[in-house]
Amino acid sequence: MSAEEKKSRGAAGGLDESETRQFFIFVEVKENREKGKEMYLKSYFGVYELSLMLLLALASAMLNTYLPIKAFTQWLGVPGPAAGMAFLGGFIFVFWVALAHVIIKKRYAGIVTALLIASFCIIITPWYGIVSPIWFGGYAIAALVSMGIIVELMASSSKSRVVTGGGLGNVACLVITWIAIGVHAGVWVPSKWAPILILGAFISGCVGSLMAYFLSLCVRSE
Repeated sequence: MSAEEKKSRGAAGGLDESETRQFFIFVEVKENREKGKEMYLKSYFGVYELSLMLLLALASAMLNTYLPIKAFTQWLGVPGPAAGMAFLGGFIFVFWVALAHVIIKKRYAGIVTALLIASFCIIITPWYGIVSPIWFGGYAIAALVSMGIIVELMASSSKSRVVTGGGLGNVACLVITWIAIGVHAGVWVPSKWAPILILGAFISGCVGSLMAYFLSLCVRSE
């Protein structure tokens, strides 16, 4: 083929046999890559991992719903709102979120578990019994997902960071819940009790995260 013919075919958008073959190979490789990415996203968490996160989240939500938390805090003489979260949130929430993260060992495992906990909680009963506005349960998602994010960000080989992450996560969850209840229900935590409850939330979260850490070591050793 002469140079003039090639030029005219190029201008007309024509492709010879080898160019056509290369084009279709390129398209096929690109499609396979896209399919591979799609399959990777779909299978990021396996069936076992998803089942484990669901079970851990359900256990957390059931404890939050059916434990006599309010009666316990009233017996202690500690005013609310969310006093139970302050003192027991480490066991009720942080422990299960941290446990999912340390067992599954994948990014977002703790966050997804926290999201599932919030979902189960608001399906079982309105968040802190507040039904107006109807979207108040969104604060449960915000509070618990914030906890999950902090737990994951602080997760590392350092035990102190893991423990601190649980404490900070529980404090964040408590503060978001306080603000939500205060704004929509007009119930605010007494100022003299706020530092005590925040400290209690931090310690509780640290203990919950530490429990998950040691339990994961026991699982690995077996």
